Amino acid sequence: MKKLVVIIVFVLILLTGCDYMGKDPSYEWTKYSLIAHAGGGIDGKTYTNSLEAFKKSYANGYRLIELDITISSDGELVARHGWEDSFGQDIRDKKMPLTYREFMNTKYHNLYTPLDFDMILQLMDEYKDVYIILDGKVSSVEDTKILYGKIGEKIKNITKDKLHRIIPQMFYEEDIKIIRQYGFHDVIYVVGREEYTSASIAKFCEENDIRVVSLSRKRTNEEFVKILSKNDVFVYMYTLNDKEEMNQYKEIGVHGFFTDFIKGES
Repeated sequence: MKKLVVIIVFVLILLTGCDYMGKDPSYEWTKYSLIAHAGGGIDGKTYTNSLEAFKKSYANGYRLIELDITISSDGELVARHGWEDSFGQDIRDKKMPLTYREFMNTKYHNLYTPLDFDMILQLMDEYKDVYIILDGKVSSVEDTKILYGKIGEKIKNITKDKLHRIIPQMFYEEDIKIIRQYGFHDVIYVVGREEYTSASIAKFCEENDIRVVSLSRKRTNEEFVKILSKNDVFVYMYTLNDKEEMNQYKEIGVHGFFTDFIKGES
């Protein structure tokens, strides 16, 4: 009888613990190597962060879609690459930043529909295999606190699955504590705004379970990539639109790329 009980308990452990015996579910999105930059390019245009760009990127095979997130003049979260340029919106005679209403009522290039944060969450309900890479338009740790305070309010009641599919980008070491307090785990550390060495980045990533960093061309070299790879950290580069160039970086160990126009993968 004791033997039977032991067998039953063992089987139950196997059944209930199967999720923990396989691959760690965190950072599972790194199975994809391409990230649609700023929603993805559309009709030769970039930085629209628009509904149409999102849908086109998905149709082209992207499952990692980056969206820029900033705050309107009246405090609303919108998908825009900051306020320093028109990015195709007709903003003549308008004061920057735009109000929420002005932003939402001004199509990019008179064609493409602007997104706000609520619309992004709704798209995640429709496209259940998409991961959203959040590029918060911040210039300081204090900006990060303000931005993620607003994001935290928006995500208070979302499901764990949806939360798991939102991947914040961070720019300052102090950002990690701010971002994680809202339930996010997986992040992309965009390297370059603070002093660093390859060893210091590897150590910081190890201490904080950060397994993805983002590098520009000028910061990407074989030695840096190898040190990160030895510490189980993936490198995604930004922003490349040439397959041959991508292949050259793949040869030194780069894992993936932000891109506007290279066809995605599904």
